[in-house]
Amino acid sequence: MQKDSCDSPDADINCSFLHMPSSLNNVLSMAGQDEPGERMVISGTIYKSDGKTPSPNVVLYAYQTDSKGYYSKSGNEQGAQKWHGHLHGWCKTDENGRYEIRSIRPAPYPSNTMPAHIHMAVKEPHSKQPYHITDFVFKDDRMVDDRYLKSINQKYGGTGIVDLKKANSIWTGKRDISL
Repeated sequence: MQKDSCDSPDADINCSFLHMPSSLNNVLSMAGQDEPGERMVISGTIYKSDGKTPSPNVVLYAYQTDSKGYYSKSGNEQGAQKWHGHLHGWCKTDENGRYEIRSIRPAPYPSNTMPAHIHMAVKEPHSKQPYHITDFVFKDDRMVDDRYLKSINQKYGGTGIVDLKKANSIWTGKRDISL
């Protein structure tokens, strides 16, 4: 039996895009209605490096912990998603560079060593190599402090800080991203 090179927590970033659906729209729904946790919707626009021109057809891959801080599995994950858990998925920015992520608010790892976050990788339409951008983190998280901000590489996507607001039992926030 041949070893799956994508079945590793340190798999190449290209592995994140192997099992994506053939058809994508600009909405990523990671959590089903039965998923425990507080509902969350984050939307925004992805811009080209000038910070002004919307970037259409950018594929986003996201994954996150569950409401207890684990990358829990449903059992049908493949490759890198075996490590990323069942709360993962893909979307593609629309013609105006817009995207939306619908999920639950992730919990920090049980060890409380870093803020709650959503990992994100992007693949631009004419680029051969996908890359990671800064994780989505939340402004009200006590671990998003000066020490954390100094530790992140803000080359792609800025700080990643999303200011979530709760209304009608749903957390909502906005994050615009410059590539």
